[in-house]
Amino acid sequence: MRIPSLVYPCEALSAGSSLGNMFAFARLDRETNLDGLWSSTDNRYVVGHWDIRFSSDGEALKSRTTTFMPEGQTTIASIGGLEISKIFFLPYTDAETTPMRPADLRICVFVVDALNRGDSAKDVSVEHTITFPAVRSTLFTKQPLEEQTGEHVRITDRGTRIEAVTEGTSGESRVLKGSHPFEGVASDSRELSFVSRWTLPAGGAERRWWMLAFSPEGMEDAIAALDAAQGVDVIHARTREQLESLLSRTQVFTPEQSINRAIAWAKINVARVQHLYRTGYGFTNDPPQDIVVIRDLAWYMLGSDFITPSFSRKLVELTARHAFHEGGKLTEYIHADEESPCLHDYKLNINDDTPLFVWALVHHARAAGGRVFLEESYPLMKRAADWIMSQTEGGLVRCHANGTNVWGICSWRNIIDDYNLTGAVTEINVECSHALALTGMVAAELGRKDEADLYGNAALDLRQAINAQLRSEQTGMYLLNLGDDGVRHHDTTGDLVFPVLFGVADPEVRSKILGRLTEADMWTPFGSRTVSPAEKNYDPDAGYQLVGGLWPNLMAWIAYCIRKENPERVREALENIARLLEVKNPVEFGNAVPGEFPERIHGTTFHSRGMTLSPWTPPTYLWLAVEGLLGVDVSTDALEISPSLPRGWNWIAVKNLMYQGKSVDALLYEGTLYASLPLRSERPVVVGEKVSVSSNARIFTLGFRLPDRLVIFAACEEPVEGTASFDVDGARRTIPLSLGKGEATLLSYPL
Repeated sequence: MRIPSLVYPCEALSAGSSLGNMFAFARLDRETNLDGLWSSTDNRYVVGHWDIRFSSDGEALKSRTTTFMPEGQTTIASIGGLEISKIFFLPYTDAETTPMRPADLRICVFVVDALNRGDSAKDVSVEHTITFPAVRSTLFTKQPLEEQTGEHVRITDRGTRIEAVTEGTSGESRVLKGSHPFEGVASDSRELSFVSRWTLPAGGAERRWWMLAFSPEGMEDAIAALDAAQGVDVIHARTREQLESLLSRTQVFTPEQSINRAIAWAKINVARVQHLYRTGYGFTNDPPQDIVVIRDLAWYMLGSDFITPSFSRKLVELTARHAFHEGGKLTEYIHADEESPCLHDYKLNINDDTPLFVWALVHHARAAGGRVFLEESYPLMKRAADWIMSQTEGGLVRCHANGTNVWGICSWRNIIDDYNLTGAVTEINVECSHALALTGMVAAELGRKDEADLYGNAALDLRQAINAQLRSEQTGMYLLNLGDDGVRHHDTTGDLVFPVLFGVADPEVRSKILGRLTEADMWTPFGSRTVSPAEKNYDPDAGYQLVGGLWPNLMAWIAYCIRKENPERVREALENIARLLEVKNPVEFGNAVPGEFPERIHGTTFHSRGMTLSPWTPPTYLWLAVEGLLGVDVSTDALEISPSLPRGWNWIAVKNLMYQGKSVDALLYEGTLYASLPLRSERPVVVGEKVSVSSNARIFTLGFRLPDRLVIFAACEEPVEGTASFDVDGARRTIPLSLGKGEATLLSYPL
């Protein structure tokens, strides 16, 4: 697949990219200066800031445009006829397919390409300033720990390389080398500066680069990594190749270009927050850091299962080892940098972490892990289900806590000051009902009849209790919660989605909820409101925008629920969220970076107020595209694909859908589903052998060999006119193609 990129004028930007691999996380400013380099192995910043400035004949170059790419970022600066590109990238290894070595990934690279378009020679000066201790950032919400900002380093100039070791550590080391000798080197206990100068003749071009390797295991290890590194061009090419491999998985293709681009960026952003910590593989909800929240981990797996299933499995292993309390409760979060992590639960007896992890286990088993994983993970489901049942009082699951904020909210909206949401909370109860039902279903599949009856009946009893006790007599929908004091809270919030999402609402109530959540006061072009403006506690900005602001993942949940009744809403949600990746003027929009999904948005100004790179929106977006729009259903032991096509679409396709270790190609075209293996569908299904079809980058193709004919599907995002050549199983076919924007055709050749 073609790797996407986005180009913006520098003045339209506020911050730059957040990039990551298994061992590193880097943040950039809008002119491609490094605004922090972090190591997952020890949860520490190894570079605070690396600023690179250009001048020519004593005059500074002006930064013009910045390009955002999956592997890095480029800023072009110029003056007169001199143009200089500053390129930064992190190496990336696709751990699903390639052996991963820490030394290959504990590296960052700056490349400078200078081109003199003028008629006379130009003197070029490239000035570097590197601050090694962590530095607080004005560009990003996440800040380094204060103790790391006051550290000192010991810097040694070795001539061909420069070394820096953090004082007072066991060996936190960095080593820097460049393509040309260092000039004007100066340093103190916190900062290093140097310069690179040369004269560029008229019409001349020159490339220079600098590579920094780091290691928490001492200078020898850092030097070995630097010495073993291949050339900059080789590393860059390998990184792009590895990202192309990632993008090729579960490649959903639609008639809408913005959705296709957003799906690609979602995969890239899913990978950027995957790290190997001291304790194991993990994903954090607020990078860069080592906190792993089980709720967010569960939602993350729904998307990760379709592109990085091995990483999903490692998330399960981390959780199984370290996140269970005695009795079976899942904790709120752990620190993955701790060898024996403490369990942090805010002293809540139950919240959404426990039931959501059960859902994630079953989803992974159905999508990727198979029967073996189901058998291995069933004891984990059972532990969680037993805890859920132990927290049932009067037929409902109840959370008892008198605090506020995280110490008194058991909902996903758990960071609201001076707010308590406990007792019998509808969200928690419907999630627990779903978790019990799933556990009972798995028990039955594994031949554990008594346990299947136990959990299945418990799920049914809880569902009945929810509909008997948590229905709102005022709204005709559901209560937000029934407090421990007996007060019934009838608030209209985005949390109404959960009885629908988890199958508790009957058809009439389901329809009413979905209608209410898609009214204009709740459903906006920038996301769905967490609380209705009609509520007395509504505030578009307070509580991390959780009492009236907008959260894109909430819009995705609602769109998934309405996929059958109103597929236009699914397309609208995907387009609305995709629009956040490419806002016209990010500096006015707020905390926004092209190619990244923002976390949360002010409810009336529609300014981004949270992380520039939300860790959970990308996998949720991918999940909505795969299971909502494409209609992939992995809820049973057989694959189903029943697309929900919006009006005006007559096709949708997927190449290399990852399912149970297989690669599935499928397309719906004019009402018929073609697939490379037998599956279930609400549409007529034609099964054929997958045929290798290659074409140019402008055309998406699939091929199937049927008993009597060969069919080739061709689709495009932009108009294609003329002839196209396809290599089909090694044979070249050249055919006329005339396709408009978002159109497709199905070509048939008798055998």
